[in-house]
Amino acid sequence: MRVGWLRRFMTQRWEDLVLLHWPVPRDSLQATLPDDLEIDLFEGEAWASVVGFKLTNLRIQPFSWIPWNDFWEVNLRTYVRDRDGRKGVWFHSLDSSDPLAVLGARTLYGLSYHWARIRGSQMDRSIAYDSRRVSFFRAANARISAAFQTSGDDLIKADSSLDRFLLERYRFWARRRFSSSSGDAQVMHRPYDAIHLKSATYEGELFESQGLAEPDEGPFISHYCKGFGVEASAPSWAFAMAGQANQR
Repeated sequence: MRVGWLRRFMTQRWEDLVLLHWPVPRDSLQATLPDDLEIDLFEGEAWASVVGFKLTNLRIQPFSWIPWNDFWEVNLRTYVRDRDGRKGVWFHSLDSSDPLAVLGARTLYGLSYHWARIRGSQMDRSIAYDSRRVSFFRAANARISAAFQTSGDDLIKADSSLDRFLLERYRFWARRRFSSSSGDAQVMHRPYDAIHLKSATYEGELFESQGLAEPDEGPFISHYCKGFGVEASAPSWAFAMAGQANQR
């Protein structure tokens, strides 16, 4: 059976990414992970990030001819590795303004997606994302705002080892309901050409909704990236059903 399309299961574009990062106590983060993943550290520190962006041009195989509306996303994530030492991302939560995307990602990947009313607004050198989760239980709202510049002598490109640790992640894990292990998928895109933000703020309840303390100050480091095209593989269980491996 030909399953090459499983490796290019989704194509999409991520635009106007704002990424805010904080060091977080390792033990508190580890307690939120499944038992087959562990925190990936940078120089002994664990990190968590809030990310907002616009997702466009989504196409899903084998029905890539079906168009999909653009939508907004806000997520809370941390950095992990599995028992084989492979590095990637664990999403504590993902809020999306597209309810069909929420249903699909929850069903196929087991990702912790939630439907939210998200509004993105951008001026010449500033951008903001407001997210209001639609929930019958306690909502987890978020607001991200950032100011940036695209030229000038004080423009700082994101090319340090910490920048690469936080940005260049090409795998994610999730745990489907009733599964005893975490499944993974790969994402493929060109390296980030991000810049450091002049200023950035976050307010919300994303951390608290995961049993974590909300940051009591602004992000330690923050990035802006205009965007790029992305390909993502099908979930690992789909490869298993096809008798293939999705690992490299």
